[in-house]
Amino acid sequence: MKKRLIGVLALGISGFAILSAQQSDETPYAAGRLVGRWRTVMNRELEDQRAFASEAVGDMMEDFVSPGAVRAAQDKAAEAQLQKADDTLRRFVDAMVKAGDRQPDGSVIVEEATIVPARRAICPVYPFCER
Repeated sequence: MKKRLIGVLALGISGFAILSAQQSDETPYAAGRLVGRWRTVMNRELEDQRAFASEAVGDMMEDFVSPGAVRAAQDKAAEAQLQKADDTLRRFVDAMVKAGDRQPDGSVIVEEATIVPARRAICPVYPFCER
């Protein structure tokens, strides 16, 4: 009986270890999905405001959201928290557009220099820049 109990406990512990490893292995995939979600949110906001961001600026925007995506995935953030993050990114883009160069046709060119004031406009905020 003791051998069976020890065997069952060992299986239970190893099963828990495998489950924990699988959950931590899921973080990069979940974070990747969040980066995609937030890229879409930011791109839609740029389009709605008739703003253009170069590929370099788009990369900087993605660099801004990536650590937050990892943090939110690790924390298993609830949908309500993710929706707040979506709204935060809309404000982030809005601040970038306000700092951008308005063109005669009403469109806006968002340049690399707009990232810093946009970050200042929203930080600190979970999950992007709490500190």
